[in-house]
Amino acid sequence: MSRTGRSMIRSVLTAKDLESFVETYKISDRFSPTLPGPNEPAECTPDRIVLYTLAFSSCGVRYPLSPFKMALLRHFGVHFSQLHPLGFMRVVHFELPCVVVSGEPSVPLFCMFYKLISDGDWFTFAKRKDSVSKPFYTFMPTSTYPKEWKSRFIFVSAARIPESPPLRDAKAAIEDNVPILSADEIVQ
Repeated sequence: MSRTGRSMIRSVLTAKDLESFVETYKISDRFSPTLPGPNEPAECTPDRIVLYTLAFSSCGVRYPLSPFKMALLRHFGVHFSQLHPLGFMRVVHFELPCVVVSGEPSVPLFCMFYKLISDGDWFTFAKRKDSVSKPFYTFMPTSTYPKEWKSRFIFVSAARIPESPPLRDAKAAIEDNVPILSADEIVQ
């Protein structure tokens, strides 16, 4: 399924999978988690958002998203349902050390290390080749497990996540300027 578009993907999750996911990750009923119908593709609508379960189980993502994650998504104008799990993993791996070391990650500091790239119908973050220094960690996975992550999704109510940016056009150009850091960010 490496380059399969959203309109071709169907969920393989069962009612039991949904129940287990909701219970394990404490997804509130207020989000109205539901399984897609047998012929419903992995596409967001004005009423519902696609939620990939791998972002929770393998990447440490939890909802509501942290203020840093929301600021990052707003900065790049990308909806969280469009972010590849490896992209989320890179964000989490950046955010946690920042919180431990200095208390606050920042979007400009993240952008010193990473750039947003298009990956078919999804987006991810790639290492910036011209980064001023190395990231906090030395290991970053380059593939996700399970490989069928795209077909492991549910829908949740869009009305319950109003702060999310709109869906980004995957074919639109991505502006990627290296940011200017504040004095505190340089120390960080």
